[in-house]
Amino acid sequence: MHAHALAAVEQALDAGADGIEHCTCLTAEGVVITDGLVERLVRQGVRVCPTLGTTPQAVPPPNVRAVMERFGFGLGQRQQHAARMHRAGVRLVSGADSGINSGKPHGVLPAAVAQLAEGGVPADSALATATSLAADACGLADRKGRVRRGFDADLLLVGGDPFTDLAALSRPVAVLAAGLWTSTDPRSAPE
Repeated sequence: MHAHALAAVEQALDAGADGIEHCTCLTAEGVVITDGLVERLVRQGVRVCPTLGTTPQAVPPPNVRAVMERFGFGLGQRQQHAARMHRAGVRLVSGADSGINSGKPHGVLPAAVAQLAEGGVPADSALATATSLAADACGLADRKGRVRRGFDADLLLVGGDPFTDLAALSRPVAVLAAGLWTSTDPRSAPE
């Protein structure tokens, strides 16, 4: 379910949602994420996609900027909230609302992963939000999201070590999808 307001997040939990997009927890007083709410997300096994991921030059549209100013929150606070949820055991997945405006174009998912890490989620855990945890959330844990015998051979090869440089996710060298190299330049695919 999509939920920005705290009341909507609580309604989603009451309805038995297994995943919540945004989970912003807006109230008239600002963002309110209580320990009880975080504990409930963990207890119910709800996956949360904080929908981070923006281009460096992103400027929110006027209506979004007005809401952010009114409630006093921004990217840094969203990153900290996601890291807090992660530390508490909430299962995060990466998503970016790609394509909704110029600050969130298609292809910005690597920034969502990097912004989790910038907020305090360890790099390996941030990477899992776009791989194994995302596969789990989509009901594909038996064949995707991990490098294992019998799983679909889906790999992204990047120019660098994503454990020490998450920006490497934005430098793909080659892609293996279902065991087939999809690179447009066959010279870039490993033998």
